[in-house]
Amino acid sequence: MSNTRSLPRLLTEIRACRVCAGSLPLGPRPVLQASASARLLIVGQAPGAKVHASGVPWDDASGERLRDWMGIDAQTFYDAERIALVPMGFCYPGRGGGGDNPPRPECAPLWHERLLALMPDVRLTLLVGQYAQRYVLGNRRKASLTETVEAWREYAPACVPLPHPSPRNTPWLQRHPWFTHDVLPALRERVAEALSQTQQTQQKQKAGVHPHKKENPKMTQPAITVQRVYEPLPEDGQACFLVDRLWPRGVRKEKLAHVSWVKDVAPSTELRQWFHKDPAQWDEFERRYIAELDANRAAWEPIAEASKTRPVVLLYSSQETVRNNATVLRDYLMKKRRK
Repeated sequence: MSNTRSLPRLLTEIRACRVCAGSLPLGPRPVLQASASARLLIVGQAPGAKVHASGVPWDDASGERLRDWMGIDAQTFYDAERIALVPMGFCYPGRGGGGDNPPRPECAPLWHERLLALMPDVRLTLLVGQYAQRYVLGNRRKASLTETVEAWREYAPACVPLPHPSPRNTPWLQRHPWFTHDVLPALRERVAEALSQTQQTQQKQKAGVHPHKKENPKMTQPAITVQRVYEPLPEDGQACFLVDRLWPRGVRKEKLAHVSWVKDVAPSTELRQWFHKDPAQWDEFERRYIAELDANRAAWEPIAEASKTRPVVLLYSSQETVRNNATVLRDYLMKKRRK
């Protein structure tokens, strides 16, 4: 039986699983996403209460940050033909003293091997959190999550270990700026490459070309990343652009001597002031800002040109690390160059 026929049957079986129902405070509701054609696999921990309620994997603040780390939008993230989302535990495990309980131990041994056997095209696996790293890497993992993530090059090209993107881990990110400077650019490049391979495979299949026929791989484009301007600047070789309309408070001109300030690419003063009055209107802010970018190509074109030849870093001052103008601009530029 082909994978395309047997995987849906396995998913139906998983979603009907009641093995640890008695240990789940909200009852069983397995949440995952998988397809036989997936090239990128994300192994997380377990759904939280919000994901349990919605039934949508990573449908929370952790998911927003993870998508930001990967440099992709929600539409791409939830494309099951390209990305598989397989946590260590498929159901919400309830809460303990310090947060959510660990994933149920019955789940991964029961289902993971069978699932992965039906996803032969996976080329990149993201191991999010210590439970995924312990299960997949085994004795290859380091003594701590920090050491494992810092040694990410040792697990390439098949895997990239990551900390959990929960807002609770923001202090960890602040203590380890190397993650933003070193790991995220490489992560985004590898994600883009894996997804590009998926698109090429689909195009070949439509054209009647065997998907495993060897061809010259497409070169990966340099990464476009974002970071707060108050963090240490990246090393030489990356083009840095300050994308705020106002100069960041407390930052000396000397620190940004080699940074291009492209204030015209920032949201208009009217839009910025409107959003600051009501940050809950994020979706509308994003829509309006994209409309401004569409009407002001000259402002962002220098950044797009620079990104063709070397990595680009968009600097911003906001304390909000996920929902800010720099992340919208980054996603906008990445979509433009994929066309």
